Amino acid sequence: MTDAIHLPATASPRHRGPALRGLLVAESDRDISVRVDDGTWTFDRRDVLRLTEDHAGAGERRVRVDIRPGATADFTRRMRVDLVDRPITLAADPSEALGDDQLAKATRAWAAKLRIAERGGVTGATFTFHDGINCDSLD
Repeated sequence: MTDAIHLPATASPRHRGPALRGLLVAESDRDISVRVDDGTWTFDRRDVLRLTEDHAGAGERRVRVDIRPGATADFTRRMRVDLVDRPITLAADPSEALGDDQLAKATRAWAAKLRIAERGGVTGATFTFHDGINCDSLD
């Protein structure tokens, strides 16, 4: 017989990704927070299928967390903030477009999302230098 036995509150390995490994920083009846290299994940306890000790150090609990597929989580990232004369802002992620073809593809996707119709005979985005200022535009 080749049937697998699945214990309650566990998912089949084919429906579950690798366990999240990190430092358990908070645990309550409602939430579980795990710090990883890039920040802290906070999960609703109902979305946690399994929480196991990875290893314990001096005053810390390293854990592995298996999460239910489709779970929603909060992710908090620590960032350095410098005080300046303008409001705190985060830099936009750099464009994935490297070159004319990728820029044109990104422009078409952006225009489709905003429901902007393409005009025939126009190549899409252009890069111009006008009065000493660089600008991107749709022709």
